[in-house]
Amino acid sequence: MLQSPSVPRLHSDEQNAFHYYFHQIYCSHCKFAPTLILFALMLAFVLPAAPVTATPSLSLPIPSGESWKIIQGYGCGTHNSWDRYSLDLVNSNGRTFGAPVRAAADGTIWSWTSKSGTLILAHGGGFYTMYTHLDRAVSIALDRAVKRGDVIGYAGDRAAHGLAHLHFTAFTGHGIAASGRQSVPLSFNEGYDLPDTGGCNQHGGEVLTTRGAQDTRITSVQFSTTAQPEHWYNSDMRIEFRLPDDVRGFSQGWDTPPTGDVPQFGESLEGYVQTVWAGEGLHTLYIRYWDAAGTTQTASFGPVGYDTTAPAMPAPLGEIALHSGQATTVRWQAATDNGAGVAGYQVYIGTDPNGTADAMVATPETSVPALPVGSYVLRVQALDYAGNASAWQTLGMLTVNE
Repeated sequence: MLQSPSVPRLHSDEQNAFHYYFHQIYCSHCKFAPTLILFALMLAFVLPAAPVTATPSLSLPIPSGESWKIIQGYGCGTHNSWDRYSLDLVNSNGRTFGAPVRAAADGTIWSWTSKSGTLILAHGGGFYTMYTHLDRAVSIALDRAVKRGDVIGYAGDRAAHGLAHLHFTAFTGHGIAASGRQSVPLSFNEGYDLPDTGGCNQHGGEVLTTRGAQDTRITSVQFSTTAQPEHWYNSDMRIEFRLPDDVRGFSQGWDTPPTGDVPQFGESLEGYVQTVWAGEGLHTLYIRYWDAAGTTQTASFGPVGYDTTAPAMPAPLGEIALHSGQATTVRWQAATDNGAGVAGYQVYIGTDPNGTADAMVATPETSVPALPVGSYVLRVQALDYAGNASAWQTLGMLTVNE
């Protein structure tokens, strides 16, 4: 089932933030997760900290052949706690937003926090590298292996007050939650050694340039959007894309790769679409592009769901007779939805004929506690995975007798 972060009960950003500290033991569908977390924390205090082994050599996390400037260095501004030895980097001569970010060393994906765009790689022996404010990550699959130089995400401005940059930190920690984190001064294989020299904003203003290959051409389609594949949205989303540098034209289409021998657009290397253009439903964007030799390739983004229609509630149940002191379960016919699907229901039971509540159930039923003699209304609102909500509807009248 596709999910949307706008449905109240999903709390995806909170779950991602929790993964930031406890991803290896956290299970959002496991009733034993709190016990496991408590047990892990007890072990962290009881067992001796595993020593950090030899740290790996690091490569600059920026694209090959580019120069990036340190706009905030060590020990200043937000770099004043365990992450003292952090760098904020921007492209000196080109765009920062959407620029590819590369793994500084071989490792595995250890954590992803959506709200701040933070990807953490584990390199073994209690050593980690952290890449923050990413617009998006190539993969957020935990424990997936990455090699030095692999593109792991694209620079952005998540939680960075609108200033696109890459916040980079290398740190040590022990245990499954990387407890006792301490950042370390940085040095890079390209010949840059950045020791602690004291004072505020150490190494600020320095320019770091990657060595080796100087080919900075874009060789694949790069997509930029706040929309995420396999999510539903109830507002129009913009999907921007940049084409490889050798492209001589492109065509675009929803759900089916474009055909034909001649590109629709032949000038710009950049373009965009709006999900409203595709209409309601689940859609995949296809970009077909031509190089100078006339060879074509196709890239895709999605699927992305667009749904602005609220679920439709079923017919009322009528009167439901209960006895005083009798608890029961009331069921109703499921609501219907033409797009994202029904995510759940908010339920109100009380005496207010226009009452509403925040209580959420996933299925079309609710437990009714033992009520005093009297008359009550059962009111229900359906929500879908795109965040659309039906109008509150009185489904039944509960009459409680002696």
